[in-house]
Amino acid sequence: MTSDKARTERIQRVYDSKDYNELTTEYDGWATEYDADLESLGFIGPRTAAETLAKYISGPESKLLDAGAGTGMVGQELARLGFKRITALDLSPGMLMTANEKFVYEELVVGELGKPLSFESDAFDSTTCVGTFTFGHAPAESLDELVRITKPGGYIVFSIRTDYYTEGGFDVKQDALAEAGKWELL
Repeated sequence: MTSDKARTERIQRVYDSKDYNELTTEYDGWATEYDADLESLGFIGPRTAAETLAKYISGPESKLLDAGAGTGMVGQELARLGFKRITALDLSPGMLMTANEKFVYEELVVGELGKPLSFESDAFDSTTCVGTFTFGHAPAESLDELVRITKPGGYIVFSIRTDYYTEGGFDVKQDALAEAGKWELL
């Protein structure tokens, strides 16, 4: 059983990472304990995001991107709801290896939010991004790429730490995307 102290130390090391290489290393090392750590904290983001997306889209054949997939918690929830065509994107190969063990993804892609992604424009019917918009992780500019790779009329369901929403510039970015007619906030 993992102690609260060990769990807290792992989380703090992630937040203390100085760059993406260090962040990747920390996540690679955390992959085997990640799900248990977050579940012990009562993290319900994956289930909430999947259920929210399912309210707006139908059909198990919808092509979905789980951006910042980590160990595949969101993908698992999407699969539970009947979705079958899910791609995982994460910066950590170790996290993606753990996600692969859940057998819910068609494809696993290593990539970094905040930089150009390797997907074609309009590649996905809808996108999720849970637990990734936080300190030292994906910047607000990541939303531009998520909009680019999500088909017009698709949905982007994401979570964000409330204490990071304004500080990270997500409020400004959301407004700019809405003003440019690139998305509509629901």
